[in-house]
Parts: sequence; C-alpha cells; structure tokens
Amino acid sequence: MAISGYDCSEHSLGWTYKVQSYYQASANITIEKDPLSEDVHADICVIGGGYTGLSTALYLAKNGIKVVVLEANKLASGASGANGGQVSGGMRRDQFYLEKTLGFTKAKTLWTIGENAKMHVNSLIDEYQIECDYKSGIAHPNHKQKFCDESKAYVDYMNQTYEYKDISYIDDSQMREMTGSDTYYGGSYDKSEAQLHPLNYALGIAKAALNLGVNIYENSRVISYKEQQGSMNVQCSKGSVIADRVVLACNGYLGALEKRLDAKILPMNNYIIATKPLSEETVRRINPRDIAFADSRFVVNYFRLSADKRLLFGGGENYSTSLSNRILPIVTKPLTVVYPFLKDVQIDYAWGGKLAITMNRLPYFKSLFGGKVLSAQGYSGQGVALASYAGKIIADKVCDSGDVFDVISNISIPSFPGGRLLRSPTMKIGMAYGAILDRI
Repeated sequence: MAISGYDCSEHSLGWTYKVQSYYQASANITIEKDPLSEDVHADICVIGGGYTGLSTALYLAKNGIKVVVLEANKLASGASGANGGQVSGGMRRDQFYLEKTLGFTKAKTLWTIGENAKMHVNSLIDEYQIECDYKSGIAHPNHKQKFCDESKAYVDYMNQTYEYKDISYIDDSQMREMTGSDTYYGGSYDKSEAQLHPLNYALGIAKAALNLGVNIYENSRVISYKEQQGSMNVQCSKGSVIADRVVLACNGYLGALEKRLDAKILPMNNYIIATKPLSEETVRRINPRDIAFADSRFVVNYFRLSADKRLLFGGGENYSTSLSNRILPIVTKPLTVVYPFLKDVQIDYAWGGKLAITMNRLPYFKSLFGGKVLSAQGYSGQGVALASYAGKIIADKVCDSGDVFDVISNISIPSFPGGRLLRSPTMKIGMAYGAILDRI
C-alpha cells in the first residue's frame, strides 16, 4: 500500500510514521494554550482535556464555578481526538447482558442514561454551533451467519419491550448492499446513532468552555495531587493548582496518578487508517447510504466515510504501554478481509489512540477523598456520547443533584485479574482467544 501524509521509512520492524491523524489534518478550530507556569487557585481543577474534562469544565462554568483544566499534551490529543467518531446509544453491553447481570430496572436505567448521552451530543452541537460533520445512522453487521437470529431477536425485543423504534433488522442481502462487502451477513441498523469528526467536536466544546471563562493549560502534566489543609493541591512541574475539588478525567491516560483506580480500568491501544479520497464509483460500492459501521467481531472493525470521501477504517488493538509504530499491518489486515479490492488503495494517514476498558465494559465512576475528587473513566469504546455526557453528570454532582453519577458509581465493576503487572498479559491472552473465535 502506498503511504502519503507522513515522513516514513521502512526498517526491520516495518513502517515508522510521523504521527498526525486525518482529524488533526482536517481540524477546523485551532486552540493554543500556554503551560501552567505559576501557582493558581480555582474552585475545581479538572485533570484531562478530552471529552470528559472539557464538558465538565463547560457545565461547571455555566454554573458560575471557577475552573482550571490541566492537559498533559494538546487538547483532545488522546482518544477524544483520535477515535472512530461513532455516536452510539445505550451502553457498551447490550440490554440482554445488562438485564441478566443487573436486573431489568437497573438495565433500563442505564439504557436511559445511554440514550440521554446520545441526545446530549446533538444538544451540544446545536447550542454551540459545532461544525463536526455530524451524520445519522450506524449499522452493526454480523461476520457470522449464526449471530443473525440473536440480532433479530434483540431488535424485536428493543422495539417491543423498550418501545425503541429507531433500530431495525437488516437481512443478508440488504447488509451486503449497505456495506459493499460479501464478508457480512445480516445485522441491525440504528437510524438515531450517528457519526462525527471527533476532534472538531472536542475542540468545539473547548471553545465554548473558553468563552465561558474556563482557564485551560496545555502541556501541563500533573505529577501528583493530595489533600492539604482542607483543599486539593495539584502539582505540575512548573506550577500548581489549589482547588476545593478535583475531577479526574484522564481515562486511558490516567497512568499511576491515582493507583486506587488501577485495578478497575485498563488502557487499550486502537488504530485507524484514512485512505485517499475515493472515487464516486467506489463510494457507491462500499457505502451507498453514507452511514457508519461497527461489526460483530471480538476485535471490532469500525468504518465510515469522511466528509471528503476517504474510507476511515479502524481495526486492531493491543495492550502495550505505548502505541505501535507498525499501524499499517495492524489495520490493513482486517481492511483487506472486508474489502479485498482495496488492498492497493493509497493510505494517507494512520494513527492510534489510547482508550480505557473495564472488565464488564461498563463505565467506572468513583468518588474519592470524601467527595473532594470525582473520577469518570472506562467508557470501553463508547466514549463519544458517554464521555461528553459525563461532564454534565459530574457538574450536576458538584452542584448537589448527582443522582446519575451515583447510579453509575454504584455499578459493580470487577477488578482485572493479575494486578497492575499481569493484567496486560492476561488481556493479551484473552484478545488472542477472541481473535481465534472471530476466525472460526
């Protein structure tokens, strides 16, 4: 495959890239903020400049609260600005699973939270006129025929029991027409789920927060934080923030900052490529309805068209501490399974991001230091809607109406086996087993 858009060279380990995503190359907002270089005071210090941190800051500022945001790199430089851009409803696990494990009442409550998160994306875009290429519709194709009966049963159940009419079953021939791929069978289509440019969405939230007086510092990695004389002291290399409360909004980039959360969340690397702009003939063949896709594989393939008609294809993941420098072979392998005729297509961009998963793939919210620290992590690939909605949930908790935060924080999240040292190797074994199941 041809490569452009990168300084790259071939060596014994494969391709090496100068990292720039398609989203960075097509960003429509530029924000440059200085690092923290002094000691400052705030009502709330938010650690993390992705969806959760930025939306938390926005909603707190709307309530007249003085907020400082500390971002270790550039705003939305993590998963918030590098993900597949799919706005999904509900939770990462379906209602069958949630009802079985939590009971119908709790499962329905989580469904409502997830649906509110999906609608919340629309409200943010509308209120702040965020230009982020928002388009409706996500299909979920099955890569195995045997999954189709369950897909149909699930659609029927959601239509009837939840009175959710936006989801419909798609048969084999319809799905192959929608995807342009003979590798898929039937599945479902949700017309109220959506896709967007994730970085422009995040930067639009940041711009709105700045306009409300939020102080944002980029390239300001937090070294430590502690409770001191009734306040929270957040320390960076060249300055500090003294605040009444702290919000941890780091997700896959939390690292060792708060070890009490270690056992519940695991960073995971995921990768995406962007092709050159495709011909109209190819576009009509692979995505005639201009919708997004997320398939049934254990290692999910997700793909859609950009505004300028590139194929954005995500696939492949690992649990290494750093992102791979061999993105092409990771992603193009599943790409050529889905679209063999694109094996020689030119790839203009290849990038990755680090998200955080939990064992049961449900979000992990936690209150620490007697409520002085609020944490929201572990969206497990469902973060475009849930993470940006988490900001409103956290702000409501700060302002004494925290029912939704409490519901999520009361979800039982199992710990990863093996502790900090062994959880990644354990998950690698699990991922390899899942990949084998995908193939048989």
